[in-house]
Amino acid sequence: MELRQLKYFLKAQELLSFTEAAKHLNISQSTLSQQIKQLETELDVSLFNRIGKQITLTEPGRLFTEYAKQSVRKAEDGKLMLQDLKKIRVGTITIGVAYGLKDFFVETLIKFSELFPQIKIKVIYEPSHSLYEKLQQAQVDFVLALHETEIVPYFIYKNLFSCPMVLAALAGTEVSCKTSISLEEICKLPLVIATMGYDMTHTVHRAFSAKGLSPKFTIEVNDIPTAIRLVNSGNWYSIFIKTSVLGTTLASVAIRDDGLMRYAKIISLKGTYETESVKEFKKMLTISAKTLKLS
Repeated sequence: MELRQLKYFLKAQELLSFTEAAKHLNISQSTLSQQIKQLETELDVSLFNRIGKQITLTEPGRLFTEYAKQSVRKAEDGKLMLQDLKKIRVGTITIGVAYGLKDFFVETLIKFSELFPQIKIKVIYEPSHSLYEKLQQAQVDFVLALHETEIVPYFIYKNLFSCPMVLAALAGTEVSCKTSISLEEICKLPLVIATMGYDMTHTVHRAFSAKGLSPKFTIEVNDIPTAIRLVNSGNWYSIFIKTSVLGTTLASVAIRDDGLMRYAKIISLKGTYETESVKEFKKMLTISAKTLKLS
């Protein structure tokens, strides 16, 4: 069984077409078909159902897919490790970042890029649950997220900082002048909620439900900049993690409730090799977290 055969099989199962897979791999269709046939002979099973020009995965093919992915992934990890041993600081870092940590992350991104301009960086902003799925499938090198829920055994968690959720208000309004505010008082205000991810929305609703309160969320948007703009109009208020308000013109009012605390963490997948550049980026995030002023 050869590594290239596994790569050919994975591309064919992804596209469900020997013709398209051969095009993506820059080989002839006959070469692709021959290599997959040799793989099937060695495994003594049919990996694909062949119906005319159409192909579908057999049950053995479906089960074999994950093992093939792991083998290719481990081989790539080995290649990266050897490159790092030679001190070759090249390549790409793919990072998943939760919406509420954009501003905190960007500061480190700028510093890292200035120090290592040869490293290509791909950043994916998505809700936390989507990022965890990408991490599980090794589509990102690590995730920067706000996490308080269950601990998954195949993830590694590194705490960065804790951050309270605050009421965001237009500066200069009566509410913005308060040093703190209760959930009961917030319930009397017209509110916008940014429903970017399940964890944040659940944390907010859970805090109100624990006291039997029903806040007036008159607008729901899945985008923080839009919610900030609405609050800037002076017609609404919102609840954000404090890092989302830093750097804006909005005032942040402390909420008197211990349940509205979020925890920023670096989350990685166990068993995968980390390049020196990934380690360095994590180190810089940790340093940035220590200097972050949230008071």
